[in-house]
Amino acid sequence: MKADSKEVIQGYVLTAAKYDFSRYEKLIMYKMVEIAQDDLKGKKLGPGYSINQTLFNDKILEIPIKDFLPEGDKNHAQVKKALTSLRNKTIEYEDAKEWRLIGIIEKPVVEKYSDKVIFEVQPLIWEAILNFSKGHTRYELHAAMNFKSVYAMRFYEMFSKNLKPLTLHIDTLKERFGLSDKYTNRPADFIKYVVVAAKKELDSKSEFSFNYSILKDGRQMSSIKFVPYHIPTNKN
Repeated sequence: MKADSKEVIQGYVLTAAKYDFSRYEKLIMYKMVEIAQDDLKGKKLGPGYSINQTLFNDKILEIPIKDFLPEGDKNHAQVKKALTSLRNKTIEYEDAKEWRLIGIIEKPVVEKYSDKVIFEVQPLIWEAILNFSKGHTRYELHAAMNFKSVYAMRFYEMFSKNLKPLTLHIDTLKERFGLSDKYTNRPADFIKYVVVAAKKELDSKSEFSFNYSILKDGRQMSSIKFVPYHIPTNKN
């Protein structure tokens, strides 16, 4: 991935969606957000990129495979694995009218002679990426794509340019991160391996990180209060 700094805006519907993605799946999603925003602005896409539309309003994206990878990473097999996984996954989508599960991408193809990736995106996924009606997140694309932890990516999306304290029930956060069936009755392990590990990476790489405190219901850990803060020395 080219290391140019670029800020993108992501609808809060997607930021707060319930899913469990691998790092490479998140990298693919970040490129989808970037392309959707460029298309919305009417901005000319880069070399090797194209976006077309089917009769059913599905978007057909063509993207160089190298642009799904962080700097220095040439692991094309991981991109193919992530495309396969995204093809088999759904996002839970809900608005004022309906709730539904939507396939994230369809018909992924890797053209070996050109190292170009082609896949289709359903209209509601495209809408979720650009739906700013419930708020939005602004983040710097290069920073987001170079985190190693998918949970650092999720926290970065939540707190980038948003310094308002936020309190979330531990079960709510686990559900959002697709971890409802993990760390069962072990909130301390969830905090150690997800929250603390993500904070450590944000502190070292990100312009935004957070402090946190544990709230208890009796003797049981119940919620986490996050207090985001700015680290100007980490600015890209």
